Amino acid sequence: MKALYTAATGMAAQQQRIENIAHNLANVSTVGYKKSRENFEDLLYENLPVATPDQNITRASALQLGSGVRLASMSRDFTNGDLTATGNTFDMAIAGRGFFVVQDTAGNQFFTRNGQFGLNAEGELITQNGLRIDPNIEIPMDASEIRVSEDGTLSAVFSDSSEPVTLGTLRIVDFVNRAGLRALGGNLYTSTPESGMPLELNPEDGINIKQGFVEASNVDVAEELINMISAQRAFELTSKAVEAADQAMQTANNLKR
Repeated sequence: MKALYTAATGMAAQQQRIENIAHNLANVSTVGYKKSRENFEDLLYENLPVATPDQNITRASALQLGSGVRLASMSRDFTNGDLTATGNTFDMAIAGRGFFVVQDTAGNQFFTRNGQFGLNAEGELITQNGLRIDPNIEIPMDASEIRVSEDGTLSAVFSDSSEPVTLGTLRIVDFVNRAGLRALGGNLYTSTPESGMPLELNPEDGINIKQGFVEASNVDVAEELINMISAQRAFELTSKAVEAADQAMQTANNLKR
């Protein structure tokens, strides 16, 4: 019976929705995390034959029977999260649009909103998973203070001089279609044909880097819990359709006895 398969697609869709909600909730404390949403679409329709196949008769609606639902896409919400003060020198948050640019040892570029940076043994500015900041910036070990301006320029202050020395400027980029970025895990994204190529942001574009802050996850726990309850209820109702179809099949089989 077709109802079994149609209801099964509904149960699978709600299961995928619950899994995504669980992923969002698991990352409620992940710095720079952006929540994602499921987009569903209905499946192919079957055109049923009409009782009077007169082509000259115009009907109010067509006789079509759907085949269920499936997951069409996942959209990521890039609205800004709240800024949390840490007081750490190398913690940075983007207050607005844009992504930090980082790269691996092979020169592959990635993009992130997580500004929890640190230093490696060579004094280079790196991410928590060891990727270098692009462009590569080295922090002098004898600097008494490191300053980060709102446009992303890093400067060092030395005890024997009152004038700061510029060390480099962080690259901040954005995309025409941020929803097209591919998430790689580790708070990293990579560009795709859907997202377009990275666009360099300049100070006049409103770059606003906050030193000593990190961007919290934009997951709303209350909203996610409401969505989970809704998905659970939809799953239960769809499972009732499976039970109803099964009972109908049992009744039809018993008619032969």
